[in-house]
Amino acid sequence: MLDPVEGINASVALNMVGRRNIVVPLAGDLPYLGKTMGFWWCSTLSLLLFGWLEFSVRFWSVVGGLGMSAASWFIARRIQGERAANYAAVMTGTSLLTYASSQLASPHALYACCVAAALAGIVEGIQDRRFFLLLHVSSMLAFIVYGPSGAVLPWLCLLLYAYIADEDRLFLDALFDRRGLLATVFLGGGYLFFLTMKNPAILTLMRYNPPAPAFNSISSKMLFLSAGFFPWLGLLPESVKNALPPDWNFTLPHERRNVLLLIWTIVFLFFALFSGDALLLVVPLPALASLCAASLAAAVEKNDAVLFQRAVVMEILLFVPFLFLEIPWVYYRNIKYLRNTLMSVVPWMFFCLLFLFAGWYYAKTRQPRKLMLHLSVVSLLSLLPLAGAFDLLAEAASLRDVGLHLRNSLGRDDLLIQYGMNRPSLFFYTAKDSVLIRSSLVPGVAGQKSLDDSFLHELWNGAGRVFMTVDRRLQFSTPLPEDVYSVNETRETIVLSNRRE
Repeated sequence: MLDPVEGINASVALNMVGRRNIVVPLAGDLPYLGKTMGFWWCSTLSLLLFGWLEFSVRFWSVVGGLGMSAASWFIARRIQGERAANYAAVMTGTSLLTYASSQLASPHALYACCVAAALAGIVEGIQDRRFFLLLHVSSMLAFIVYGPSGAVLPWLCLLLYAYIADEDRLFLDALFDRRGLLATVFLGGGYLFFLTMKNPAILTLMRYNPPAPAFNSISSKMLFLSAGFFPWLGLLPESVKNALPPDWNFTLPHERRNVLLLIWTIVFLFFALFSGDALLLVVPLPALASLCAASLAAAVEKNDAVLFQRAVVMEILLFVPFLFLEIPWVYYRNIKYLRNTLMSVVPWMFFCLLFLFAGWYYAKTRQPRKLMLHLSVVSLLSLLPLAGAFDLLAEAASLRDVGLHLRNSLGRDDLLIQYGMNRPSLFFYTAKDSVLIRSSLVPGVAGQKSLDDSFLHELWNGAGRVFMTVDRRLQFSTPLPEDVYSVNETRETIVLSNRRE
């Protein structure tokens, strides 16, 4: 449903391994107009280490998810102490959006990890200037992993904070930190020099953003962000309100840090909303979690249950309709893809209700300490069943069986046709060029052939062997050629060929 083109990301890395070329991104045999060179290099490394597996191309996303939680811990510890740090790590790690992005073969989790590390460098650097080195290194790594926004936005946030908080020297001290400048020149300059020498065209392509057709409006992305911060959304409004300084005088150090987190959240949130990439909404989550954690730690220390009571009421009002209305509607609209995940999502819904019930009970009995202790455990349990849902959904959408069969069968001059389908995963499983018939183009892949039915017979009767993947329920608009043989069948897909052998 998120459409992160996992197959294309995996195919680019697989091509880098197979062709021994790490500077020309190819999806199958076609150029890919992406900009996430660093992520593909990481995936190439994991493919070399672990072999040709889906685990290999999702490994660094898992690392990114864990890194986000670790960065949240360091950020909150400096602002409010170790209790808040523990809360921030749990909230970041158990948010649904973090969980989803850390299981997908896409650069978003690793990018969010690098950006969160840059934020930790700013928060620590305000107290100890030596940590500005972490800001320089992390922003350059975010640039390499995702693109120019990783290098620009963290510094924009620091500039805005220095202006609002009236700390004029802070931005200049961070920018001209000697060790940081050396790291920036070494990492960023070396990266650009390497690409300029090996593949200068990729520098132009870094400005290209593939469209995200599944999330083409800001309202749908806001709804996705709300669901993505589950199960902690009810705590967010009150925590943000408490983070705002009462008179904007910034008299206390933690008030300044909270303003920095708010600026950081706003900047990256607006970038995600207008970028056309819904998964970028994961980037502000560590800052949001740190804001909530600071407010929660203060409330627990004072044994004040009012914050939790308001949060639980909001949680119930928001998510009872979501669980009983929105999820069934999503299933109804996407039943073809989601029916295999039903037995995993039902237990998840049960744990969601358990979370809401536990929150209501401990808020009613005014036990903030027990509430945070038990909700942390329940939030972990609420996401465990989704592991099966994501795996099943990935398997159903990747055509693994069909792809592996084709990979073993396709020769150099064979042709792969996707009839009425647009499955980027085939690029990974076959690493071959394909022709799309009655199908929209795959975002970011240059040189694709998208034809209508009139060309099918011409392709079918041409020289060489032709494979055609067809959805079982698809109705052909024109008759198939005479010599048609079924060479592979699954529950949802048939592979046809012009040759029997």
